[in-house]
Amino acid sequence: MPWTNGPLVLYHGTTDIGASAISSPSRELPHSISLSKGRAKTDFGRGFYLTTVLAQAESWANRLFRNRRSKPQPPTCAVVLRFEVDRNQLAPLLSLCFVTDSSNSDYWDFVSHCRDELGSHRLQGDRNYDVVFGPVSFWPQLFVVKDMDQVSFHTEAALKILPAPVLHSRGTPEYERRILQWKR
Repeated sequence: MPWTNGPLVLYHGTTDIGASAISSPSRELPHSISLSKGRAKTDFGRGFYLTTVLAQAESWANRLFRNRRSKPQPPTCAVVLRFEVDRNQLAPLLSLCFVTDSSNSDYWDFVSHCRDELGSHRLQGDRNYDVVFGPVSFWPQLFVVKDMDQVSFHTEAALKILPAPVLHSRGTPEYERRILQWKR
């Protein structure tokens, strides 16, 4: 089968509340992703994280749902959003890619820098990497999680290439009730 250079399919696990906020178009973008809402001290620093692994996004969505059910406005279900990113738009961005190998010292130096929040991952001048791709760490142990990856977007230029998200799947109320009963 010939290479078609089709879109890179990425997934983001969240809740119905998060999906609604992300999916609302802003004035400039087809979504409302805000880099300032990303958590600090993550593997690749503050950013918007996605994965190429659907099962990983589903697991993350279910975890968020379980952890936020006691909030004043609890979510009603777990949601997975799908982003189909044009590779031709992704190519010109300043990207950093790590291979899935727990012995990669560059990877661990980078993760340690970001996890310790020693500042952003700036290059010379004021420029950050737009996109970082690599394995998921089992921090603080120096292990990577098998068959998981993360693609993080860190700049406004990177957010501009993200299309409007598509609802890939959502948990049903019955499924969510079973999860809650199982966790008790």
